[in-house]
Amino acid sequence: MSVKTLLPDLISEEPRQGGTLYKFALAGTTAWIVEPDEPLAEKKWFWVPEWPNAFLHRNGVNELLELGYYMIHIHVLGMCGNPEAVEIMKKMYDFIRTLGFARKGALIGMSLGGLYSFRYAATYPETVACIYADAPACDLGYRVRISRADAVEISQAYGEGDNVQAMFNHPLSPVNNFQPMIDAGIPLLLLLGLNDDILPVESNGGLLAERWKEAGGKIEVISRPSWGHHPHGLDNPLGKIVRFILQHTLNKD
Repeated sequence: MSVKTLLPDLISEEPRQGGTLYKFALAGTTAWIVEPDEPLAEKKWFWVPEWPNAFLHRNGVNELLELGYYMIHIHVLGMCGNPEAVEIMKKMYDFIRTLGFARKGALIGMSLGGLYSFRYAATYPETVACIYADAPACDLGYRVRISRADAVEISQAYGEGDNVQAMFNHPLSPVNNFQPMIDAGIPLLLLLGLNDDILPVESNGGLLAERWKEAGGKIEVISRPSWGHHPHGLDNPLGKIVRFILQHTLNKD
């Protein structure tokens, strides 16, 4: 039976490569489920917290749908991974569990989506099988080439008003708050462009990688010299990204 019959407040449906996208209302925002044309019986799934329409031919999304995985997404843009956003994401997880989805899924976090992935996984590690992060935002202080307005958006999202300095070395930044993911044994595949001019690796993905390794976490890093922030993904996502997700989700709960 299609998940369509079980969705509350269906907004729209449309064909996608390898499946059908259903948009519906949940937790005061818009949620997505892309149902594959031929779903796996175990209802395996992956989550793209941000940019769910981006780089689908490079980040493994199309291939995973064709392999029978469900894709999920819930709109929390502008909340910068704050505790409220994480709780909305948890409501999405609780909902898909009522549909019989597997207990753990994979997170695909590109750029800001990396921040959401790490914030969610650090809070609810028992729901996450693995993380593929691509040029991720890992520092709420950002130390990034963004405008004053963007920095204020982050500080306001975390209850600090216009005090952007309060976000430097923030305890909820993924570069500081990674231990729960390591303790849960969550493996991380990390793609970094060493010339990233939007999220410098030394204060984002590169710093997280160093601390993750030092703490004994499971991690594989693909560093690309002369590569910037874009494009995300790989020319052949089947060879590394999809293989990584399959390894950590197939034949597991």
